[in-house]
Amino acid sequence: MADTKTRNIPGNLPEVEFVDTNTEALVNKLVAGYEEITGRILYPADPVRAFILWLADVIIQERVLINESAKQNLPRYAKGQYLDSLSEIFHNTPRLEPTAAKTTLRFYLTKTLAEDFIITDTLEATVDSEINFETTGHIIFKAGTGYADVPAVCTTTGEIGNGFEPGQIDKLVSGEFLYFKEVKNITETAGGSEKEEDVAYYNRMRESEESYTTAGPSGSYIYHAKSVSSQISDVSADSPEPGIAEIRIMLHNGQLPDKELLDKVEAYLSADDIRPMTDKVIVAAPDIVEFNINIKYFISKEKETSTSGIKQAVASAVENYISWQTSKMGRDINPSYFNALLMESGIKRVEIISPVFTQIPKGSVAVIKEESVTFGGVEDE
Repeated sequence: MADTKTRNIPGNLPEVEFVDTNTEALVNKLVAGYEEITGRILYPADPVRAFILWLADVIIQERVLINESAKQNLPRYAKGQYLDSLSEIFHNTPRLEPTAAKTTLRFYLTKTLAEDFIITDTLEATVDSEINFETTGHIIFKAGTGYADVPAVCTTTGEIGNGFEPGQIDKLVSGEFLYFKEVKNITETAGGSEKEEDVAYYNRMRESEESYTTAGPSGSYIYHAKSVSSQISDVSADSPEPGIAEIRIMLHNGQLPDKELLDKVEAYLSADDIRPMTDKVIVAAPDIVEFNINIKYFISKEKETSTSGIKQAVASAVENYISWQTSKMGRDINPSYFNALLMESGIKRVEIISPVFTQIPKGSVAVIKEESVTFGGVEDE
């Protein structure tokens, strides 16, 4: 079944069941029907009752399949290719395909040349002989220089090509050219994304309802910004002054966008068929509001034997809180929510020194700076 809990479902729509899947009710109905037709009572040990139980199991399984198949006609339940097919009722909004990471490669020569030296062939460099990046343009060594920079794209789509620091891509895969000395990436690799997942795709489908207008509503800018890359998880659209559309974007897992993605989104939103004529579009990363975690927790003596498991649960609660707190712009720093997560781990009590409640403005995001989690010991109930 599609994960409806993480989809932005409008209103309080009820759960939908197209056919009844209550096994007990079906068995009772089959037994009553058999007894009415034959005139004999079916006792618990009767072989016919065992046959009816088997038959009911088969029927219920078929009903479950019927339910799931029928639900694929409803956007909030649909998944995979079924959700893709329903895009026609949302202005033919396509699912975002995976993209490849990009970087800039710098090729060095063994000597400086008196004339321009141009390489028109596509060259590949690698991190580990498995993740390769290939050049996307001519490599031009200007006279008197010993190196040349050229854009490159990962040969494998998806996030696998992201996050390589400058200098990590340093092995030439293709044959060496004349005067070749070495190659290195001079920018961190970024921009690779996986195919858009069902939840994000469904939510963006609904946001597409606001996209067909030239009035410049925030919902339209949010939809169009998310359409640029499946890396984008949250968008804030604001107008700090007349004629200015300020768009802030952030990525999944609380990651901040790089300049290349910001420029790409700004160019897309500035197109004549998206941007109202009077708007000037500015796209930026969210402003950062740093916060610290400093807590001390205690376990009751009755749970002393479970200390190891509780410590792991506390670590998981801290991780979940950080993920929740840093994954959305404008989300206030909320120690009360943190406290609730920690108490679910099985501890007796917790002293939260920080964070303290802090309002986060629209277009800003909370970012963790320092983390200190201390076990205070065991206490009587």
